[in-house]
Amino acid sequence: MATLEAIDTTVQELRLEPQLSAFTHKLAHVVTALGELPDSPPQGFPAEAMVRLRELADETVEAIERRLESGGDGVPAQQQLAGSIYEVRRRMEAVELWFRRRESA
Repeated sequence: MATLEAIDTTVQELRLEPQLSAFTHKLAHVVTALGELPDSPPQGFPAEAMVRLRELADETVEAIERRLESGGDGVPAQQQLAGSIYEVRRRMEAVELWFRRRESA
């Protein structure tokens, strides 16, 4: 499982990445990391980490939206990127649910 620090680093790199293939590679890393979190025990994941993870998910979506607005990628790439916004949000919702279960346990 990727650490919060590793996700943070990847998101910061994603925000600055001009090359489409590297951008999508970094984006895939973030999406995968978000998807893996609910597979781990929620104990040991503090509330402060959850706050930062929410911020990172928002930063990821903003980076995708900025890239889409720039219009520099072809239509297939833009469609894939647009779909990844949904995927980031969906996976973040799963993380939120996972975290809330910990809070209520």
